[in-house]
Amino acid sequence: MTKKDSKRKLGDSLPACTFGVPVADYFNRQDVRELLNIPTSIQAWELCFDIDYEMSATGSQWIYEALAGKYRMLHYSGDIDGSVPTQGTRNWIDSLNWNVTTEWHPYSVTNSDQVAGYSVAYEGDLTFGTVHGAGHMAPQFKREETYYLIFQWL
Repeated sequence: MTKKDSKRKLGDSLPACTFGVPVADYFNRQDVRELLNIPTSIQAWELCFDIDYEMSATGSQWIYEALAGKYRMLHYSGDIDGSVPTQGTRNWIDSLNWNVTTEWHPYSVTNSDQVAGYSVAYEGDLTFGTVHGAGHMAPQFKREETYYLIFQWL
């Protein structure tokens, strides 16, 4: 990819394949914004918006390092994600060399014996969770399991 091609513009509307309206509605509710301490000067949350970015070899790992110990962080991945494979995510998390504070353990949605995924917690307030049987758009493929993981973490 050339430098010129590395400049991209993300879409300005919801992709047809997503179920983003309920998520946007939730995050833009006044009571939710207040609970998340979002100032009124900050615009409404959108799933897709215009943003200029430049691709580089540096990924997003730096943000986890910068926020360690300042904020609780959840990173989750569908375990059949072909775009950002779970193993790749585990590799960069392992490269942080953070101690495990809660060992890998399965989780199941309420009233189910079926394993929905696994999670592990690290020092620095990072929790990594998997959603079993989900691809890159985990909430699209496994909505109940993904929401359960997120809301149990919250």
